[in-house]
Amino acid sequence: MTFVTRFTKNPFTLILAIMIIYVAFAFYVDIGKLSKMVLKIDYLAIPLIVAPMTTAILVLAFRFHLFLRVLNIKISITKSILIYLSGLSLTATPGSSGQAIKSQIMKNQLGHAVSKTLPIVFIEKWNELIASLLVLIILALIGSIIESILIIIIGIAIALFFFGITRKHTSFMLFKKTILRFRRLKIFEESVENSQDTLKALSSKKVVIEGVLITLPAEILQAISIYFVFHALGIKITFVLSTQIFYVALISGILSFLPGGLGVTEGSMTALLLKYYDHDLALLAGAVIFVRLVTLWYPTLLGITIGQFILKYKNILKRDIS
Repeated sequence: MTFVTRFTKNPFTLILAIMIIYVAFAFYVDIGKLSKMVLKIDYLAIPLIVAPMTTAILVLAFRFHLFLRVLNIKISITKSILIYLSGLSLTATPGSSGQAIKSQIMKNQLGHAVSKTLPIVFIEKWNELIASLLVLIILALIGSIIESILIIIIGIAIALFFFGITRKHTSFMLFKKTILRFRRLKIFEESVENSQDTLKALSSKKVVIEGVLITLPAEILQAISIYFVFHALGIKITFVLSTQIFYVALISGILSFLPGGLGVTEGSMTALLLKYYDHDLALLAGAVIFVRLVTLWYPTLLGITIGQFILKYKNILKRDIS
């Protein structure tokens, strides 16, 4: 039984680990104050938080459907959405690499080779990095923070490097050797070896532009959710500052290559909020936990639910659904 299958059938191990981490974090910053903060949340703002985040997820699911079309894989958009959502169950893996589960599902249910669909995960993450950097660059013109400038410089260098992987054979081989150091990804070794042509197709000028143009609104919608999270807790931070702090922390967490950026993202976000907003630590830490629940664990639990559904109804993707 593979890691993906074990996780999808038994998601509670991850949920327990999450609870331990956040309970420890809560005790560190003062669990008493955090408990009182929960009672003060403006619950009328919840729809303003969940709606943009859900819309962002659906926009990215549409992007997945577009990438499948580029590879001449013609399935209904409903199936594309189900497969994309199931992949979110493994968002909390290093670099979201666990989202390769989508390729395994497509192989098992629809017969498409993993080598043909696996590169989509890589291109999706690249698009999201580019869109996040574009957001930071635009906001830096309005009012920048030094950490944002540093992340923009580092992010551009990484984005260019990864784009080179899709176009140059030597860069691709280096990338292959790197990711196959992770034991759980070795099952995809042959698929990675045969995926360079797919990477080239997905990194054509037309597809890159379309991908980024679709991803950018999704990133902005996510930023809107984060802004309303802060305001639901009475933290009157500006949209420009909240967005910069979130994406700086998020990219820092991704670069740490820890599962879901756990610890690094939360710590970075808390430190930046203390530096630029200067408020009660417990309140800011509570806001960070709330942000992560919305942007990481809400999609993860949504993915687990859809993954369980696909496992239960094994032939659902083989049926003619529109």
